[in-house]
Amino acid sequence: MAHQISDFLNGDFSKSVYVQRARDLVPELRKRSEKQWHHPRVLDETIADMQEAGFFQMLQPRRWGGGETTPIESFEVASILSEGEPSVGWVLGVVGIHAYHLAFFSERAQEEVWGRNTKTLISSPYAPGKAVRVDGGYRLSGRWSFSSGSDHCDWTFLGGNVEGEEHGSTAKMSGLPAFTFLLPRSDYEVVHNWNVHGLRSTGSNDLIVKDVFIPEHRALLWEQVLTNSAPGQHKNNGLLYKLPFFQIFSRATQPPAALGALKGMVQSFIDFNAGKVSRHGVHIGQNPQATLVVAESLSRVEEMKSQVYKNYARVIAEVEGGTSVPMDDRRQFRFQASQIGPRCAKYANELYRITGGNAIYEDQAFGRFLNDLMAIQTHQLCNYQLHANAWAGTLLGYEEAARNYHA
Repeated sequence: MAHQISDFLNGDFSKSVYVQRARDLVPELRKRSEKQWHHPRVLDETIADMQEAGFFQMLQPRRWGGGETTPIESFEVASILSEGEPSVGWVLGVVGIHAYHLAFFSERAQEEVWGRNTKTLISSPYAPGKAVRVDGGYRLSGRWSFSSGSDHCDWTFLGGNVEGEEHGSTAKMSGLPAFTFLLPRSDYEVVHNWNVHGLRSTGSNDLIVKDVFIPEHRALLWEQVLTNSAPGQHKNNGLLYKLPFFQIFSRATQPPAALGALKGMVQSFIDFNAGKVSRHGVHIGQNPQATLVVAESLSRVEEMKSQVYKNYARVIAEVEGGTSVPMDDRRQFRFQASQIGPRCAKYANELYRITGGNAIYEDQAFGRFLNDLMAIQTHQLCNYQLHANAWAGTLLGYEEAARNYHA
């Protein structure tokens, strides 16, 4: 593992079959991009390509047919796919992290999902709903929004609190619901209401549940995940499942999608403008605004990726018996990741402006990339002020700064 991490930190992914498959798929994603923009979910042929490549299974246990790879490798793949189509990278991040989460559930729950087909996909969201405890399990009702990739999934995770019950201090401190519930497709309705300006192809629809029974083995306390006492960890006991959960979960989707989208937008800018001369006789390569925004955008993408991978390497090294990562540093990592979406959106806005009037045509990719980046930065995990408060507030001696925060 150490040698592999060293290669990744040096930018060498040549031994990663997943990364190579992602790079091979990008040209096809670019060809499909305009069609994809007008389709309210990821195209079926793209999902098939991703399934064949094993992308959704990268963080899945090996014993269930998964890659059980490092979060560095899965992050790189999501970022590369987003260069071709940000919605594809986004859906991979969301759905792929659910395979990671299922590994913490009971063996019986894992068997129900992966027993017949190890490539079965799971959607979410985790926003808290209300459940009632009954004999042998729970009854759940409610409506949940932002279920990315839901049309392609046969199961879903839904967050919930149980009426009349307090949940554990660690989960409560983190602002999480007490439970994650696992439901089969037959137990919920997908409401196709994803009519949006950005990330249009993620198919992040609403889910409705009407008085459904959930057996005990398909419920998992967040407290168990955060304290490394989840039932699935007995058999799924590899390094990946010993890492701090939210150090993986919190940057599986928004950061790689943003970084890939910005890089893809830069490439579209280069492809469209390379060799052009303005009406005033100035070559695009002599335009200081154009050269600066291209240079800064590409440099910042590499800078932010390198920081994320360095942070991953530190938590991996800790689990392998290395130096402990202090909680202040873990809060720093969360802050650094939360800034990625807004920073990428800033550079995308400048790229769009410099492109001029041609950027507004629908047959150009500039507007699609820009809208996706504007949407990505609105996610609550991109609330960098929250993460700044938790990290820097504690450094400044305010003991309550991270009271409702977990890194």
